[in-house]
Order: sequence, then structure tokens, then C-alpha cells
Amino acid sequence: MFEDRLSQEGREKRAVVHRGSEVPGEDLSRILSLTDGVFAFSLTLLVLGLTVPVIVTTGLSNGQVSGQLGARLNQDWQVFLGYVFAFVMIAVWWTYHHRTFRYIERYDSVLMWLNMAVLLEVAVMPFVLEVYTAYFGTQVAVVLFAFAQMLTGLTLNLLWRYASSGHRLVNPKLGATEIRYFADWGLLTPVVFAVSIGVSFVSVEAAELLWFVSIVGRRWGQRYGPA
Repeated sequence: MFEDRLSQEGREKRAVVHRGSEVPGEDLSRILSLTDGVFAFSLTLLVLGLTVPVIVTTGLSNGQVSGQLGARLNQDWQVFLGYVFAFVMIAVWWTYHHRTFRYIERYDSVLMWLNMAVLLEVAVMPFVLEVYTAYFGTQVAVVLFAFAQMLTGLTLNLLWRYASSGHRLVNPKLGATEIRYFADWGLLTPVVFAVSIGVSFVSVEAAELLWFVSIVGRRWGQRYGPA
């Protein structure tokens, strides 16, 4: 895939700074460190939504406790499902961000604020998951979750389009075909989540099934995109 073509040496090239540009630079390490930290923290916070079932064990045999524990865990299946899916989605956005910055060699103030917008959206994911699992199966919870994913995907796509427009902040050797491919491919997931919001007015279950399409679609795009 494209991300393997560019070496780390590209990040060390001197940026072309124009009069009037703000906060230009080439050292992306602080941006990437902050980003990785927010993603990692959000992934860690997700697990706080998982709670150990509380069972009164007084007077119960081990078999009875085991039966009640199994029943309680079975009742919480939607919580576990929500946790796994939210974890996967944050991982998807981190992967997207990682690939994007493999091509970006320098930054400016606009890029920094677009990146901060991405972090804002990622940081709120644990709250979105709490709402989704607490009100599992309701349209409002589904719409909120889908909207959060759609907004994150669109912001990341906007970041890429800004950085790659006219090779503003990316490697000048990156081809137009590759730039366009990543811009178009990056719209798949947010578009699917946007469609799922509309579908939720008809069927909440169908809307949730569409989310899995986005995961499969991204994987297909990574595998079968242009070489």
C-alpha cells in the first residue's frame, strides 16, 4: 500500500514557508504524540463502561452463583458488543490518522486545528458509548453513535484534503491518483454512517447492520485499492 512508499527522511525536508503563513513547521512529533495519547486514553476509558455483576451469594451454592452470574453476563451482551464495536471504530480512526500522517511532511496552524477537532471527536467516544449501551436499541442512541463516527470520518477526510491540496503539506512526489484515491476512499465510512442515520427512522436494527458494512468496505478498499 501507499503508506510504505515514503520514508521517514521525508519528514526532515525543509518546508516552504510563505509570507503570512502561521505556525509552520516540520517536526510532527508533538502533534503525533498528543494524538496517540488521546486515542490511547479514549480506548482505555471505554472499558470503564464494563462493570462486574453484583450477586448476593449468601446461602447460595457455587452452582447457583455460577448460574446467576452466567445469566447476568448474558443480559449484558449488548454492553460487550458496544464496547467491542466502539473499540474497533476508534482503532479504525487511529489507523486512518496514522496512514494520513505517513504522507504529511510539515504542518501549519490550519492542520493543527483540524487535528485538534479530530481529537475532540475521539475524546467524546467513551461518552457516546455509555449512551449507546445504556439505551441500547433506541433510535436516539443509534443516531448519536452514528453521528459521532460520521463527524470523525469527515473531519479526518477534510484534514487529508487540506494537506494534500496542491501538495500543500504532503510529499511533492505523491501522485495525483494516490491523493484522489485516499480522499475518495476516506469518505466511505462517514457516508455509510450518514446513511444509517436515515435508515434508523425505519429500522434501528438495519441501521446498526450498516455499520458493519463500513468495516468490511474499508478493509476491501485497503486490499483492492490501486497499487
